[in-house]
Amino acid sequence: MSNNKILEQVSKIEEMEIQLTTFNSKRALSKIDKKLEIRKIGDCRLIFEPNSPNSIYYNRVKGFGMKDLNKLDQILDIYKNQNIIPCFDITPNNINGEVSKALLNNGYTIFEQIVFMQLIPKTYEDFKKEIDIVEVTQGNAEEFINIVIESNGGMDIDASVVERKAPYFYGPNFYNFISYIGGKVAGIGSLFVSGKEGYIANDYTFEDFREKGSQKTLLMYRISKAKELGLEKLYTDVEFGSISHNNMKKLGFETVFVNSYWMK
Repeated sequence: MSNNKILEQVSKIEEMEIQLTTFNSKRALSKIDKKLEIRKIGDCRLIFEPNSPNSIYYNRVKGFGMKDLNKLDQILDIYKNQNIIPCFDITPNNINGEVSKALLNNGYTIFEQIVFMQLIPKTYEDFKKEIDIVEVTQGNAEEFINIVIESNGGMDIDASVVERKAPYFYGPNFYNFISYIGGKVAGIGSLFVSGKEGYIANDYTFEDFREKGSQKTLLMYRISKAKELGLEKLYTDVEFGSISHNNMKKLGFETVFVNSYWMK
C-alpha cells in the first residue's frame, strides 16, 4: 500500500468511477444491450463496448502513463480490432512530456478536462419549500425513465425495454430523484452507492426551470440522503469551469484531481 494519500484517493475514485461505468452500461436505455468489456494490460484498464463504438464514455483507456508507454501500440491494436478509436482518460500523475509526445504522435490531443471532487456528507434542512423532491421507487420507475428519455431529447425506446430496465433505477445501490416546481418536472439526479461511499451523477434540469434552484435542491437532498445512509464520502465529476463545477464548489465539494481526455 502506498504512503501517498493523494494517489490512494485518486485510485479509489478511479475504481468507483469504473464501477459506475459498468453499472451504467447495464441500465443503459438502448435497443441493443451494452456488452461492456474491461481488459487489463500493465497498469491500464481498457474499457470498450463493441455495440457503441462511437461512445467516448464506454471506450476509454484508464491508467495509461510512463509504465505502459511500450504497450501503446498493443493497446491501440486491441481497439482497432474492434473498430474503435479510444479516448485516453489520464490522471495528472500519469501525464508528462514523454506520454504527451507519444499520444500526439498517434494523433491524440486534449479534448476536455474533467474535475473529480469529494465531500463528507452532511444533513440539510433548509430546502426550498416551492421545490418538491420525489424519490424513484418501483411504483414510479417507468415514469422516471420516460423523464430521462425526454431529457435526452426523446429516444425511440420500446416499452418492453423500459419495463426490463426499470429495476435498475431504484434499489440499495442506485437512488434517483425528481424535482418538481409547481407540479411540473424540473430536474433529475442520481446517487450511486458502493460500500460506504457514494457518487453524485446524472444531474439534469429542464430548460424552463434553470436558475430556479432545482439542481441545488437535488444536490442538497442527495447529500442528506448519503448522510442518512451512513456514507462516509461522496464523489462527483464535472467539466472544468462548468456551471455544475461552480454549483458543487458552492456546496463544499473539494477538487481532488483533474483528468485530461485525449482524443483523435
